[in-house]
Amino acid sequence: MHIHRYHFARCNSTNEAAHDWLKTAIPDSVGIFTTTHQTEGKGQLGTAWDQERGKDLAWSIAFFWKAETSNQIQRQANALFDLNKATTIAALQTINEALGHHCPPTCIKWPNDLFIKKGNVWSKCGGILIENTWQGGLISGTVIGIGINALSTSLPLYRASLAEIIPHKAGDQIEPQMLGKTLEKNIRLAIENWKVACIQGAESVALFRRKTSADFDRQLLARDKWKTYHWENKEKCGKILSVDDMGRCVVQWKTNENAEDGKDAEIIENNKQLKWSWIYQQQNKRTD
Repeated sequence: MHIHRYHFARCNSTNEAAHDWLKTAIPDSVGIFTTTHQTEGKGQLGTAWDQERGKDLAWSIAFFWKAETSNQIQRQANALFDLNKATTIAALQTINEALGHHCPPTCIKWPNDLFIKKGNVWSKCGGILIENTWQGGLISGTVIGIGINALSTSLPLYRASLAEIIPHKAGDQIEPQMLGKTLEKNIRLAIENWKVACIQGAESVALFRRKTSADFDRQLLARDKWKTYHWENKEKCGKILSVDDMGRCVVQWKTNENAEDGKDAEIIENNKQLKWSWIYQQQNKRTD
């Protein structure tokens, strides 16, 4: 693939720049976009992504797929959900590598937020937004945007930067530029492995999916732990079991307050409908 790199002193959104690039890109090419100051960063479902100028990583990568690759991806059911999982794992790996042996626990909050623990409190330190473009029913391009709060010090409640978690310990590894280099290595490797599996066919995809899903589920925030969530207009006690092949979260609800286990499992498609009450509760306790 032909790789093109672009850095902006200031831009609205690296994902937006990536989409503009795709309009004139040639097939089988890759664009990588970074900026010192992102003014209108985007999160999932139109949410905003906050960061401080020059202190945090705003990074996007765009792939313009050639027609043959698009056809091979299309033939593999749920292949794009595999891509989502593989990318999220690679982004979390980047944080872990940057922090090294100083690394506190990190997790993936479904569907693709990156969380880190300081003491007893879990806070969001990064997020991922994947957007695809289509032509005639086939995927033509993919844009993966990743934001990581690296050095910022003035973040909203429920958010944390890597520097806040382990001040004065990780050194240059958590500088946005270094994070970007490590992230590029990990993301490109994850994408290449995914693409090769799609090209090789159903058996390779199934093997890739099993490994990726196991890695993803193993790193899920609050997996197999009873926690409080707001669901269908009421507070409920449940535990996250896994994320299925279609990217949906499988949650088991406790049916009896005195029971150690529950039997009712539910598949949740829209992450905005599930409110993670326990995250806000732990943060509120910290500020009391």
